[in-house]
Amino acid sequence: MAAPAPPELDRARLAAVASGALGRSVDAVVDWTVTPVGYTVFNPVSQGIFRVTGTARSGGTSLPWSAVLKICRAPSDAELAEASPDRRAILIDTLRWDREGEAYASGLLETLPDGLAAPRCLGVDRHDDTLWIWLEYVADDIAQWDVARYALAARHLGRLGGEYHAGRELPSQEWLSRGWVRSWSTYFSRTMPAMLASDDVWAQPIVVELFDPGAREELGRLWDERDRWWDALDRLPLTLAHLDAFRGNLMSRTARGQVETVAIDWAFVGLAPLAADVATLVAASLFYHGDPLDPHAVTTACLAATHDGLRDAGHDISLHELERAYAINVVGRWGFVIAPLRAAGDRARQEKMEQMLRRPYREIVRLIAERARYVCALSRGVELD
Repeated sequence: MAAPAPPELDRARLAAVASGALGRSVDAVVDWTVTPVGYTVFNPVSQGIFRVTGTARSGGTSLPWSAVLKICRAPSDAELAEASPDRRAILIDTLRWDREGEAYASGLLETLPDGLAAPRCLGVDRHDDTLWIWLEYVADDIAQWDVARYALAARHLGRLGGEYHAGRELPSQEWLSRGWVRSWSTYFSRTMPAMLASDDVWAQPIVVELFDPGAREELGRLWDERDRWWDALDRLPLTLAHLDAFRGNLMSRTARGQVETVAIDWAFVGLAPLAADVATLVAASLFYHGDPLDPHAVTTACLAATHDGLRDAGHDISLHELERAYAINVVGRWGFVIAPLRAAGDRARQEKMEQMLRRPYREIVRLIAERARYVCALSRGVELD
């Protein structure tokens, strides 16, 4: 996948960005370099993320500065005209192109609870049908998170949800996502019936080797019950959630004498069910990001920490109630997405999948198989009605 071309930047605008990044007035930007930030792109409204570094002159001093530029684009009229109705709904609402810019401009991300932070916004600019979001550059203090660091992130995210469960009025801006988990899962699971019905897919050696013998039948059972899972998801209490809070979007930073979890990529932020964020934190970090940790240990620690975070914010519920909400979120979002299996046995498709997900195809299938094992085990015995 080719890296996006660096954008043309305005020197005067860069001076304002550098001033915000440095926290002091800037007379001029002397020089700058634009470097694409490598990331796995699934969001079709993303036009690239870039790190901009340079030197600024402030008084008689030359100072290095750095910022992140995220460019989002509106879907074109041609894209919308050619899209199927469900694809059009995804482009317009679920993957709304200007949501993150609106979130930063609204000030909502400046009121996050203790321990959770978003990068400082250094400016939001509209250029025709694109939105340029200038953000503080944040370096991750920890390259590889252990179970305890995941638990701390879960506690911080629990406080975010807990504030609204405890009585803080939910935000009502129209750009916030609503029903996002169900919409995302419904769209990205549309190939599930074909995958389950294909004897050829399940006969592929890599699938036979990596999946449990009864996985196809168990996934079929979950698919047949999908409306019950999604309906149970809709009945959970609502709160504010990041909705993409997995390891790739979380950084550990020590600031003001404490360890913070800095969450980037707020493109999906909105009203979501209890436990939506901890479900993504565990399931996406382990079975998409691929962190090599024991799922049982991470789940147990993160649920206990989320429970603590809810209580920190003044919301006291039973651990059993939280565990049930967690299971419903994991199954409702992650139980029906196995589309990469269609590349099994097709080398050209496998290579395309490897380029898109930046890992060997065998690793992609292994993570899906492990996720299926986890989701199926988690689903057993959950009361849905």
